[in-house]
Formats: sequence, C-alpha cells, structure tokens
Amino acid sequence: MDDPTKRESAADSPGNAAGRRARADVLALLLCLLFFLQGLAFVRRVPIHNDEALFAAGIFQPITAEHTVRLFRRTIPTMVMSYIGAPKTLLYAGIFRVWPPSLCSLRLPVLAIGALTVWLFFLLLRDTIGRRAALAACALLATDATFVLTTTLDWGPAALQHLLVLSGLLLLWKFYRSERLLHLGAGFFAFGLGLWDKSLFVWMLVGLAAATAVVFPRELLSKVTFRHLAVAGLAFAIGASPLIQYNAARRLKTLGANVRFSTAGVGEKAKVLRYSLQGDSMFGYLAANEPPPRPGRAGGALEQAALALSNATGRRQSGFLMWAALAALALLPWLWNSPAGKPMLFALVFMVVTWLQMALNQDTGGGAHHVVLMWPFPHLFIAVAFTQASLRLRRAGLAVLVAFVSVICASNVLVTNQYLAQLTEWGTTALWTDAVHPLSGYMERLGAKKVYVMDWGMFESLRFLNRGRLPLLMERPPEADPALRKVLSTEGAVFLGHTTGNETAVSMSAEMQARAEAAGYRKEVLTVIADRNARPMFEVYRYRPAMATPREAAGSRTPAK
Repeated sequence: MDDPTKRESAADSPGNAAGRRARADVLALLLCLLFFLQGLAFVRRVPIHNDEALFAAGIFQPITAEHTVRLFRRTIPTMVMSYIGAPKTLLYAGIFRVWPPSLCSLRLPVLAIGALTVWLFFLLLRDTIGRRAALAACALLATDATFVLTTTLDWGPAALQHLLVLSGLLLLWKFYRSERLLHLGAGFFAFGLGLWDKSLFVWMLVGLAAATAVVFPRELLSKVTFRHLAVAGLAFAIGASPLIQYNAARRLKTLGANVRFSTAGVGEKAKVLRYSLQGDSMFGYLAANEPPPRPGRAGGALEQAALALSNATGRRQSGFLMWAALAALALLPWLWNSPAGKPMLFALVFMVVTWLQMALNQDTGGGAHHVVLMWPFPHLFIAVAFTQASLRLRRAGLAVLVAFVSVICASNVLVTNQYLAQLTEWGTTALWTDAVHPLSGYMERLGAKKVYVMDWGMFESLRFLNRGRLPLLMERPPEADPALRKVLSTEGAVFLGHTTGNETAVSMSAEMQARAEAAGYRKEVLTVIADRNARPMFEVYRYRPAMATPREAAGSRTPAK
C-alpha cells in the first residue's frame, strides 16, 4: 500500500525518522494504556452477565459443553455451543488454576487482550498506511465506548475475535513483504483459530476476502500458487480442526442450526449499527435508563468525578464517531485517486459485506456484540480519510487532524463516562443485575439438593460464581403428569426465576406454575433477592401440596349468622 505520510518523511534524516517512529510507538503504547484504564473502571463495578460466563460450561459442573474429546486420559471440551468453540474455555481453565474465579480474573485477561489488539492495530496501520493515520485510528479505537465495554465484559464473546483477525492480517502483511511461508501459515492458523473460537468469525473472513479481491486483485493473484494455497489451507484447517471435527461428527450442525436467511428486522439492525457507532447501544441494556427506587451513591473519588463530569456535560450518551464516518464517506470521491483511496475502499467493502451477513441472517446483528465484529475498520476508514485530507492543508494539517481526532475521542470518553455515572447512580438492568451475587451466596447457604433454573440469565453466572458447587438443572417442565409430580415433590428441590416484569422471552416459570397448580401444588416463595437499588430481581421458591392447613381452613370458614 502507499503511505500517505511519505511526503512528510521523505526529507527526514535516518535519525529524525527513527525518532519519529519511536515517538509514535510511545504514543501508541499510551493509547493502549488509556484503553486498559477505561476498561479497568468497569471490572468490579459491573455484575457478571450470563453469556460472559458461558465458557465455564467446560470447566465447572454441570459440564454442558456441546462436544468433548478424550485426550491423554482426560476429557477436553472442544465446543461450548454449536457455534462457540472452546479456546476461551481452555485459556481460562489454565488461568483459574493459578488465579481463582472472580470478576478480576474473569475480566482482566480479556482487557489485556483488548490492549494488545489496539497495539496490533497500530502496528498494522503503521507499516501499511503510515504513522499519522495509525495513531489517529488507534486513538479512535482506544476511546470507543462500544469497543471498551464489549471487550472488558466480553459477553459476545468478541475479544479473541478481534485479536485473531488483526494477528492474521499483520502476519499476512509480513508474508506479502517477505514471502516467508512461516508468516503465511501462522496468519491462516490465526484465522482458523478465530473460526473455531466463534463461527461468526466467518463474517470477517468473507469480508476480508471480498475486500482483498475488489481492492487488491493483482496483489492477490501474484501470491496464488499451489504451494501457498497448500500451506494456507493446511494451517487454516489445523486452527479450525476442532470445529471441523465437530461438524463432521454432527452433520454440519454449526451451519444447519445457525444459518437462516431472513430480511426481518433489517431496519432495526441498521439502528443498532448506528447506536454502536455512536456508543449508546448499551444504555437501557447494560446501564439502567430509569431511576430506581433507591438511587446509588458515589463510593469513591472515581465515581464522584464521573457523576460530576456527567452533570457538567449534560449526561452525554452518544459520541461523534458515526458523524465522522459519514464525513469520511463524503470525502471518499475526493480522495479516490489519493494514497488513501484503496485503504478506504478496503475498509468500506469489508464493513458492508460483514454487516450484510449479520443483517440478513435470522437472530444476528441485533446487538452491539455482533456489530462490534466490524471493528476496527470504521476507525481505519475515518482515520485514513482525515489524515489524507489534512495533508492537503500543509503546515496547518497536523494541527487540524489532532483537533479533529481529539474532539471525537473526547466525545467517546464522555459516553464511556456516562455509562460509569449511570451505573453508579441507577445501576444495571435485569440482564446485568448485581442481585445475582447475593443470589449466589443465598443458594450456597441454602444447600438445596436440586436447583431448577426456570429462566435464562442466571444459570451460567451461578455456575461460575459457585465454581460448579450448585446442583443446577435447566429443563422444561415435564409433559407427563407422573414426571411432573416427581419433580415437584423432590425433597430439597428449589426453583429459581425472575420476579414479575423481569422475565426473559424464554422464561418457563409461568408454565411450571400453571402445570403445578393443575397437579394440585402451590408455589411457596422462600425469598426474593433485590439488587442494590432495591429492585426485586430473583425469587427462590418451592412447591407444596395445595391441601389447606388447619389454620388456613379455619380462616376460610364463613362466620355463622
């Protein structure tokens, strides 16, 4: 690729060039640190999400991994679900051997992965496009509220997806320059590993393939040889081998269970794309958007500062990144024949192709954890456009670029700060409720023999928080009456559900209660667990025969006239 900063660096002496490179590297490392510190503010302030703990299905009891293999006399999980592999499971199995499960051991590793991703993004852009654009793009990415939160909380999961796609791209760039087969094989192994980690990685692979074919067809064809194809194919197959083996054994279940063409909801998915670019897609999903019965109070200097900044800036919930992307798109015709033209077109083709795949598939593309798989290409698109445009301004160009990027980054940081302020004052929604922590403690003390989880949103969290010590079960109410009565009358069995108004779409509580009442049982609530803002979230209950007690019978008699 052409380097849009060549005109500035061409006259530099070797010493000046080395100095500029070193300063750029230091600034990039500071941006990685800035990203890490932003995420660190949420590590212990946000409760665990059910899907965030999904990887533990292959670590703690009950083991519910979709597929396992026997290796060295041990059972090794390979697939957590039909479209989620076990790389994260295996990674954390090692981490938990030396660092017991907690919010810190859960989130700090993915936060470090996110910081490394920002660094790899910088290296890729520095070596292909130029230092100035690389720093601008990394500043936009490191301060992006959507990227900060989806990486730190990693309920997608998305952290490894970003790391592996950028690792693969950087290695393939090195192969393009050096012709070393080691770089080629390592790059495609990273892509295969990404596909195993989560099969939605295919969206990015198809996007990259389309962008490369459209923008760099000659460069691509120049590297297509039988030897190169063999190395790339073998390395990719090795990286994705557990996914390949699973689908060979299950008759392509990943494809059959998860790929369904649908145009339903495309308009709403486009809104989610917009919200994700603005950074406000998780207000009302992660951070509550309405005052609770008991608002929270700032517990430390950071929370006090967050609330003060929020109030001083008008509680800003959206940043300027989307408007910057639209402005960059408007600049594309003007920059078409400049060094920025091809990188911008590459990013644009990737984003369009990747988004269309999630938008036209049933049940995907409707959340920030899917949209963020397009990242960091929006940031590349914006940075390259405005870096190239700034060069047209000669001496004033750098100052204008710095001012432009600073304004966008400041708006990003204000959005991130608003999440922190809102979490402090109003707490979380039911999907992220902190009530799961006292629920976990209560269930451990209760000592139930069987725990029937009647709604989505707590099973994985409880398994993680209790390290597999709870006898958790998540089953639909039995259809047959004898089987139902056996469940209801099991000694020491309890049921868990959300309180009224907080149920999810897959709640089975109402169905179970209706069948229990028809079978002659009544619901007996043992306790209701509220969050720290006094919102009732969970109820723990059991079923008892509906036969009236003597006291109830006496109370129901009509007084004699």
